[in-house]
Amino acid sequence: MRAPLKYTQGSNALKHFYENIKEFGNNYLFICSNSAYKSTHDLIEESFKDSKTKRIYQIFGGISSVGEINKMREIVRNEKIDVVVGVGGGSAIDTSKATAYYEKKRIAIIPTVCATDAPCTGLSVIYNDDHTFNSYLFYPNNLDFVLVDSLVIANAPTKFLVAGMGDALGTYFESRECYKTGSLSLENGGITLSSLALCKLCC
Repeated sequence: MRAPLKYTQGSNALKHFYENIKEFGNNYLFICSNSAYKSTHDLIEESFKDSKTKRIYQIFGGISSVGEINKMREIVRNEKIDVVVGVGGGSAIDTSKATAYYEKKRIAIIPTVCATDAPCTGLSVIYNDDHTFNSYLFYPNNLDFVLVDSLVIANAPTKFLVAGMGDALGTYFESRECYKTGSLSLENGGITLSSLALCKLCC
């Protein structure tokens, strides 16, 4: 069973972001959706306080495409980034994961909606620049750090909460069928009883 190295959740958790991640490095690239930047920037900055760390915020192009990932990789190299932070929904997160993976950097995720399982999974969906599907990128490990600020999630548009609830409900039935049929997980093993129990709790 695979999970993020570190996970924290709670109201105003973003105010403690840097405290949780400061051992990862000194130079940070935040890859954000436009709405996520607006809802999290001030709280993230508050967490750094008087820290002298480098922080670069980049609004990404809206899809986890080959060109967008290459653009972010170039920023990582030019700015000597230590930690890539994905802020937003699935596309921003998938772009961040791919960028960190290719550049061999630490990765942290700040989801701003609960309509996707991208924050805790070891894969990204990659698209071509014309928005057609390219590939699934599977990672050898899951993420270094995931921080969920429940206040940010609660203030997101209602449609994302509804979508997330539907996705969570389906998870149990999917996992149950995988368990019954002996389907392989991302680790090429069986479905664990622990994961089954977590999926059932989603119902």
